Amino acid sequence: MGRWYLVRHGETDWNRTGRIQGHSDVPLSERGANQMKMLAKRLDDLSFSAVYTSDLSRAIESAETIAGTSGVENQVEPELREFSYGEWEGLTIEEVETQYPGSLAERVGLGDNAFSAPGGEDTAQVLERVKRFATKAAECHAPEDDILIVAHGGSIRALVVCLMGLPDDHFWRFQVDCGSLSIVSIHSESCVLELWNDTGHLSVTV
Repeated sequence: MGRWYLVRHGETDWNRTGRIQGHSDVPLSERGANQMKMLAKRLDDLSFSAVYTSDLSRAIESAETIAGTSGVENQVEPELREFSYGEWEGLTIEEVETQYPGSLAERVGLGDNAFSAPGGEDTAQVLERVKRFATKAAECHAPEDDILIVAHGGSIRALVVCLMGLPDDHFWRFQVDCGSLSIVSIHSESCVLELWNDTGHLSVTV
């Protein structure tokens, strides 16, 4: 039995101020960088067969901090990018309501699977690209391999839906906090969600 360690990147200034990030390439804030140092300390005793990260800088920086001097090269995977929010990226929810009156309620009303921001992705598109990554990674690793995946709220939700064989409409039912750790154990015929959205390490002094 192996485990896939799923990490959401550390906090950015946009996270702190409630701005929608999506595909926008926003770096870690000082607080976010410290969060990753605390998580690195928690995972220090583990040995990973591989480290995969989204191609956005906040995920890459997070992965580099956690992997440290382990000697395992980070493999950058664009399929692990965050959910794209198109024209709404860089805005707060309040600004979306002001600049696109009624659009948010209308699009949310379409249902979980059909929701998308103008020019952005819908849930099915995110699930499809993340499923491609999950399939490829599973083919490259034995069930007993431990791997680290550093990504985003949207792509981590999609990974859990794919790995656990959940209905697509479960995508929006998971909360994923910045700096959090989730663990899925990989068995020959199934997967088990062992830990979800754990941030206990963020109180550790580094």
